Amino acid sequence: MKKSLSIAAIVAVFGASLIYSATSNNYMPVKAADVSDTNTVVNNQDVSDKTWSNKLAKAGYVFKLAKNVATADGGLYQRKNGLLKKYSLKYAKKVFAKNMLFRIDRAISIENGSLVHIVSQNGKYKFWTNFLTGTYNVNGLRKALKPLIKTEVEMITNTPKEKIAKKLVTAEKLANKLKGSDKKLAQESITQLKQWIDNEVFANIPTLLIGSF
Repeated sequence: MKKSLSIAAIVAVFGASLIYSATSNNYMPVKAADVSDTNTVVNNQDVSDKTWSNKLAKAGYVFKLAKNVATADGGLYQRKNGLLKKYSLKYAKKVFAKNMLFRIDRAISIENGSLVHIVSQNGKYKFWTNFLTGTYNVNGLRKALKPLIKTEVEMITNTPKEKIAKKLVTAEKLANKLKGSDKKLAQESITQLKQWIDNEVFANIPTLLIGSF
């Protein structure tokens, strides 16, 4: 039986217990799947890493580094031969201060969680980081989208299953009231939200919500 996600559950799977135990000087092993392996699933719930990667990449350069990467608890990583090495906090702060746009071009499942690979718009900076806490979608800052985002986050984190359908109607009404690019983003998010309702796994969380938890 599937359980509704909560913020605590999200942190438990994607937060400190996963990759934050690495130090700036030591490698830590991770079990990672190659993105070309379409049989690899996220949390064993029938969503391949390749499908997830394509979904995130399609969003384009709409991600910025979250404050978390510039703290001792967060981080930016390089990965080689299945091992992660954390960049120094000083370097992470320097990169964060540049306020650059990134694109997520790859997502991989590792033991007990997931990582994403990000590439800066100028192609100069490339890192691995935590899926939900390493970046945020800048479109999530749009004032017009705030009510929709709030509703979708509530649905994912704190809405009983029997109330999901009613909440979805509310979200659809909010999306339909919007115009132009805001409406396009909202409708795309609603489509992805419905995918999450059908299969409540992290890979199906709407792209627009990344960084809003």
